[in-house]
Amino acid sequence: MESSLTIEELIQEMDKPNLTGWKLFAQTPSVHVYRRIDEGNKLLRYKCYSHIPDVTPEIFYKVALDIEYRLIWDKYLKEAREINDGEKKGVYWQVSMPLFIDNRDYTFLRDYGEYDIGDRHFYYAMTRAEHFKNVPPRKKIVRIETCQTQTLLCSDGAKGLKSIFVYCEDPRGNIPKAVWSWTAKFGVPLYAKLTHNACIAYPQWIKDKNIKVPNVTEDDIDQVTTNDLVNNNNNDNEIKQEKE
Repeated sequence: MESSLTIEELIQEMDKPNLTGWKLFAQTPSVHVYRRIDEGNKLLRYKCYSHIPDVTPEIFYKVALDIEYRLIWDKYLKEAREINDGEKKGVYWQVSMPLFIDNRDYTFLRDYGEYDIGDRHFYYAMTRAEHFKNVPPRKKIVRIETCQTQTLLCSDGAKGLKSIFVYCEDPRGNIPKAVWSWTAKFGVPLYAKLTHNACIAYPQWIKDKNIKVPNVTEDDIDQVTTNDLVNNNNNDNEIKQEKE
């Protein structure tokens, strides 16, 4: 996997996106997601650009790092906890997959911090898959061994935020075309609304952890745009790899 982008490179990408070689995968009024598949190693790469006018970057950042809260609002997350391997500290993450597809899980390191660059304040978070010898793979769960995320947030100059999220993963196994279609049409908008609800509810949840965060269903999705990436029969529709 190629090395991480620097903070300065992420800022440049957020301010002036470079989308050469990328295809629009899904979009909502606040989120645009682009995808690229590396033909040589079948790595999936995503760039996600967001503008959320009613959530501050500080709140979004805190929500992104709060594992306890993530288990409350993220209905796709089946299990999450902090793990360690001697002095090495990380997170275990298991994601629920659609019917007939094995769940995926991850063991990863986290790096995060805040930076003042120019006249702007940035919030940064990164995760990278890492082996933890005391958290071995489980039966019937696919361990993702190659994965990296980077998120950069800043104020939109008013009461909201703008962000860039870059993601790279070797998904392993066969992901059917129908799953990609559902993800583009419903999964991305569902997750965007779940995240938005979680951010709005977070200040109150910190005070009272018994409150319920509003759920989101497919019926709540009212505007989605997909492109030919999930509608044609090219090789991008399915990623087929041998499970180890």
